[in-house]
Amino acid sequence: MDGKRESRNKNILIGALIAVVLIMGVGYAAFAQQLTINGSANITSTWDVHIQSIEPGEPVGTASNVSATVNPSDNTKATFSANLKSPGDSITYTVTVVNAGNIPAMVNTDGITFTEGENQGAISYSYAGINDGTKVAANNGTAKFTVTVTYDDTVTSQPASEDLTNTITMALDFVQDTTA
Repeated sequence: MDGKRESRNKNILIGALIAVVLIMGVGYAAFAQQLTINGSANITSTWDVHIQSIEPGEPVGTASNVSATVNPSDNTKATFSANLKSPGDSITYTVTVVNAGNIPAMVNTDGITFTEGENQGAISYSYAGINDGTKVAANNGTAKFTVTVTYDDTVTSQPASEDLTNTITMALDFVQDTTA
């Protein structure tokens, strides 16, 4: 009889173990469901940093403005041209940059470049009020600076005719201001 009892106990134990495994399987299935999360995102920011205006100031000496224009194909470039008659003549232009976008901007490292025409002899330029790292706030923030074109006052004789005209183009390279 002990053999029957032992066999019966083994069968009960095996049945109980099978029941536990089935209960665990059902429990796992109930909790192991696939979770799907769907979403979407839209970028609504705009980048629009450009030279808004260039205003010639009062000329010094007999200087006069010929033109100061924003490049139509790249509105971060401007070209300045002036008539300078005597050493020391100069004209200063006030340039306004606007950030019409909604991303803060700043002048990149080495982001201000001038390209001079071939005749660099007696005509020079300078700028003030802008440098690498100058910030322009988003949403119509502005930055103003000046560019001065000068007939070098150290010139002691009339330059050759090919040195009497020079066009200067200024380019500004803006990047996103990540410190804002």
